Amino acid sequence: MARFIASRFPVKLTHAAAQLGEMLREAKLPVISAFGFHRFVWKLYAGPTDQKLYLRSDLPSSSDTSRLRQSLKKAGLIGTDPDYGKSVIRVMTVPDLPADEIVCLADPTCYVSHLSAMQRWGLTDRHPERLILSRPDRPTAIMALQAQMDIALKAGEEAPFPLRIVAHPAEVRQRPVMALETKTVGFSVQIRGSHVRVSTIGQTFLDMVQKPDLCGGMAHIIDIWEEHARSYLQEIVSAVDTAHIAIAKSRAGYILQERLGLTNPTIESWKALGQRGGSRKLDPDKDFAPEFSETWMLSLNV
Repeated sequence: MARFIASRFPVKLTHAAAQLGEMLREAKLPVISAFGFHRFVWKLYAGPTDQKLYLRSDLPSSSDTSRLRQSLKKAGLIGTDPDYGKSVIRVMTVPDLPADEIVCLADPTCYVSHLSAMQRWGLTDRHPERLILSRPDRPTAIMALQAQMDIALKAGEEAPFPLRIVAHPAEVRQRPVMALETKTVGFSVQIRGSHVRVSTIGQTFLDMVQKPDLCGGMAHIIDIWEEHARSYLQEIVSAVDTAHIAIAKSRAGYILQERLGLTNPTIESWKALGQRGGSRKLDPDKDFAPEFSETWMLSLNV
């Protein structure tokens, strides 16, 4: 296998580099991080002892990882990603993937959210050109990455690279990208058979009442809730109950109870959060309207 790979490229590869190149191809990951590349090097060194790879030591050092990376780069097996630059490694022997897959591979802390998630869940008939992502703020993201690294590392293994937070470019694979950072990152789930992480169905409904402008506007949101909220009531109530913003619970409570006639003890408990004020509007992007919900303390300006 090593001889086969080496023969395809003008630069002669060592047995170890050729085997590593084949491991990357078989993994079918078009982009990986520097830490991810090091994990493949570690797996190479930890492989069967009958492989004639002529390794210099039992465990790879940072210089071993760097040397193998340079060899594969010179041979054309890996390169710089056209959108993320040097932030991630592009595996040239693996076919590329759409933007939503690439962003989740490049940044393990982000997930598809808002109108983009609504489309993924089949809640909207709109086809947003912009891919909307949510991710933790920098301190939270660093802690999340550190936790992931600690889980991945084996006994005696050290990460030879510092933690890096990937900056998403304005466009990935010719699709505009908007990345939102928040201290209160929501819940997400990975789509089966895909690298894409998307906000849970409950979180997606919560995002609608927290940031209507990123979900097609409140009028569109009400249409979606009227069509789908009954099917996902438990998930919606559980997610909305975690909201740190009281107005989100008031908006959700109004739609569920006054428009759809749905209620339960949790929804009832949200009424205690209501308070009068000109800024309390069903649609935060429209002017205050005189029609008012006394129960939910909301201007019904939709």
